[in-house]
Amino acid sequence: MSFAAGYDHDASGSDGPDEEIAREILTFRLGSETFGIRVAHVREVLDYKPVARISNAPSMLIGMIDVRGTGVPVVDLKSELRMRGFDDGEPTGDSRIIVLDFEAGGVRRAVAVIADTVHEVTEFAEEDVEPAPEFGETWNSSFMTGLGRRGETFLTLLDLPRLFEAERFEFA
Repeated sequence: MSFAAGYDHDASGSDGPDEEIAREILTFRLGSETFGIRVAHVREVLDYKPVARISNAPSMLIGMIDVRGTGVPVVDLKSELRMRGFDDGEPTGDSRIIVLDFEAGGVRRAVAVIADTVHEVTEFAEEDVEPAPEFGETWNSSFMTGLGRRGETFLTLLDLPRLFEAERFEFA
């Protein structure tokens, strides 16, 4: 299953004039939280398949999968976001692998993450996005582009290039 198929997107992630007004966002769930990433960064969404473990790998690297003849590292996005990690739960029939393609630190990256559920592709206009809250505590929210709002429900919009900065992402 490929959500990216049929969408004319710029995988380089550059903002065009239309993206100033609204952005297509793929929404998905990790644990009990909902997140969104720009469709421009999504290569495809796959049904869950086993991940080949790699000995002595960094803690955020779950392993590797084969995507159309190319090895792609699978990152534990849950632990990267300080949530319970991938090993804390078994994949379900709703689990999906999201294959991402983006530039971080001047280097092109292809990585995959495991989502508990993929919801939909939707558009978020600027007025539907709020900045990360500031509440006096030291909190690194640089991995967020903001909070998407749907009525009274919020979802975290992830900034993939910042989340996977080059100095923290040496294995890809």
